[in-house]
Amino acid sequence: MKSHIKFLVTTGLFILSSVSIHAQKTDEPVPQSQFNLTGFNLQLPIQKNNSITIIKGSEIAKFSSENFYYSIEDKSIRFFCSSDGKATQGSHYPRTELRQINEWHFENKHNLQVKMAVLKQPSTGKIIIGQIHGNSKGTEAVKIWWNNGDIQVGFKKEVDGKEQRITLLKNVSLGQVFDYNIQQNNLNVQVSINQQTTTFNLGDSWKSESVYFKAGNYLQDNKQPVTTGLVAIYQVNITD
Repeated sequence: MKSHIKFLVTTGLFILSSVSIHAQKTDEPVPQSQFNLTGFNLQLPIQKNNSITIIKGSEIAKFSSENFYYSIEDKSIRFFCSSDGKATQGSHYPRTELRQINEWHFENKHNLQVKMAVLKQPSTGKIIIGQIHGNSKGTEAVKIWWNNGDIQVGFKKEVDGKEQRITLLKNVSLGQVFDYNIQQNNLNVQVSINQQTTTFNLGDSWKSESVYFKAGNYLQDNKQPVTTGLVAIYQVNITD
């Protein structure tokens, strides 16, 4: 009888511990003292009406879910996405991604700086972790790719053109922290990943496009059986 009671108590403690860990994992909102996300909307791979769920910038500090939460252990924002998530209209793939609210044109200077790690990759091994994106078809100007441990920069010289891709960093381990920086100055763009840098010039067709930065987990997988990706962001800043 005594051993039976001990088993129940031990089991009870284990269950409580598991619930506590789960709560820490998914129920912690992002602290405003560490991350200022008011300049972003959050896109989630969850269906709402005919599109996806969007959390407005002013509400992000109060929000957490299994897709987006603060990790107390390493003080990062976690971006989780599964291959069966709902995609935005015009896309085949799901995302848990920050989308800059204020749009701009390819004039003057704009900069996105992110410190992050990829913790888990889907079956394809591919996640887009940063972008300069527009509103029209073919306006993915710049993409930062995680591709099976290689980190690549993709860009389109002209609107709706073919993406050119350059590998800047190879054999990055899951969990390894790295920095990327997208610096735009008129039609000139410089991308740095750790100490590796590439520079390219975009064509005049981009001048009329309104664009914005994105950062997070744009999962390049929509297959069955379901696989998942998990990204940790430790810093994210936009400057003009």
